[in-house]
Amino acid sequence: MNIALRGSSAGATTAGIFLLTKARQLGLPIRVSVVGQPDDAAFVKGPAMLYAPVLASCGVGREHGHGALVIVPGPPSSPLLMSATPHGVDGWFEVDRSGSGCHPGTQAFVRMSNDARVPARHLGKEVRRALSALGMSPEPAVLDILFGASVSPLTRLSLALRAGRALSGGRGEPITRYLTGRAGDEQPLTADEHPITKDDITWVLDGLSTAVRDRAEEWADEAIKLAEEDDGRDTALLYRLAEMAGHLAGLPKHCILPPLGAAEDSVAVGLKMALSATGEGDANQQLIQTFKFLGGTYVDDDPHAVAVIDEPPPGPEDTIGRWQWFSRQARAGRKRAEALWPDLVDPPS
Repeated sequence: MNIALRGSSAGATTAGIFLLTKARQLGLPIRVSVVGQPDDAAFVKGPAMLYAPVLASCGVGREHGHGALVIVPGPPSSPLLMSATPHGVDGWFEVDRSGSGCHPGTQAFVRMSNDARVPARHLGKEVRRALSALGMSPEPAVLDILFGASVSPLTRLSLALRAGRALSGGRGEPITRYLTGRAGDEQPLTADEHPITKDDITWVLDGLSTAVRDRAEEWADEAIKLAEEDDGRDTALLYRLAEMAGHLAGLPKHCILPPLGAAEDSVAVGLKMALSATGEGDANQQLIQTFKFLGGTYVDDDPHAVAVIDEPPPGPEDTIGRWQWFSRQARAGRKRAEALWPDLVDPPS
């Protein structure tokens, strides 16, 4: 039995992989072809990391012993594209691999740490010391997750803690042990950045235990002072830390942070591997290689080809958009294969 599939390379090839896999498992003589040529497939480049059972089962970026975690290598100078959303259909953001930071708050931290002024370097050192006390690696990549992950603020904190501890191999102190639960009904800072004054964060400081209150207040005073001297150059770091501290200080005493889902936990633990995954990676070509390995072929045309899904990819400069497109196409391809399978093994009379 022969079947030809027509659609985008990602969608049609994924459907073909699942049809061929099922046919092999049952020993059925089914041959599958895709209309189009592999060289015409959209380039879906790395470095990238996501949790995607469909892609992993198709051999895309599969890391042995890490379940559905997908890591596609890329040039060491390129930021890591990362999604904590299941299947990678959205929630993408960038994580730095060169030590400079992708998020403005991370870049401000790096500038502080390398500033010629002693007080500025001291602020950067205090941030690194706080991360180390929590068992986290003081890497710019961890701060990119803390500030830039496309999840809720407290989940971002849980994600960064998990990733930072996975990088360092440490455990550290539970962060919620430093809360008093007396922050009141104040609301954390909004998304609109503005120059911060001491009055904006006094209530946040009140929500911290005496073990860290004085040190946090000294850091904030010095950071506000330096921000005024620099015309707000590094306000992004102060603002993002104050925003996160506001969400944290509003929690009850001895509570727990939001638990991570399977996708979030997988990418957090996989960060160490992803940061060192260098080389030329193309997720679409990996998909094609699996299809060919299973016996799939490509044809120029077939008048009886079955439509799968055919959504044009974004331009090559939109790397995040292309990864979202690729993830959607793969999921749709699998669903189409599941719908086609009953007609192949038990065709209607």
